Amino acid sequence: MKKFLIASNIVLIAAVAFLFYRSYQSVQPNSPEVSSHNTGDSIHGKIAYFDLDSLQNQYQYFIEVRDYLKGKDDANTKELNRLRNNYMSKLKEYNQKGPSLSQAEQGQYQQDLLQMQNDYQAKEQSVSQEMQAEAMEKMQGVKQKIQDFLKSYSQNKGYAYIFASNDNDYLYYKDTINNITKDIVVKLNDEYKSSKKK
Repeated sequence: MKKFLIASNIVLIAAVAFLFYRSYQSVQPNSPEVSSHNTGDSIHGKIAYFDLDSLQNQYQYFIEVRDYLKGKDDANTKELNRLRNNYMSKLKEYNQKGPSLSQAEQGQYQQDLLQMQNDYQAKEQSVSQEMQAEAMEKMQGVKQKIQDFLKSYSQNKGYAYIFASNDNDYLYYKDTINNITKDIVVKLNDEYKSSKKK
């Protein structure tokens, strides 16, 4: 039994030594395996980043979506202000005429005011929900366009990872050599211009 354990230990030591030798040989600088992984065509380990704030301020499609959403929000605000102003005018009118109105007229004013208040609240809630849903859908579309572009871009440029960065990131060091913001903005805008012409 002892001879079997000794023999199996010798075989295990030989196997470990062989594996160690093979792994050490594969990391030698002259090894053909390693040099083939370091060619420019490889995507192993290359990392880049872009400034998200710059992209949002310079990518034309994002700017148009943001302006559209702001315009729609402004129109909704204007409509809600109109409804609120109508309510306030009616309330002012009621307060001025109140003492001279009959009980039936007062009841009618109060009913009208309550209806106007309910209409305003329903409109405000409806507009808010619609705006939130549309904003989410539009921004998801922008994000998808950027992601689709980056997928193709990373394959062409050989990047394994492309990160978005902004001023609020807790990165301690960013090498500006790996900042691809300008290139991405130019190419995204070119792609968007050509898609608008179709």
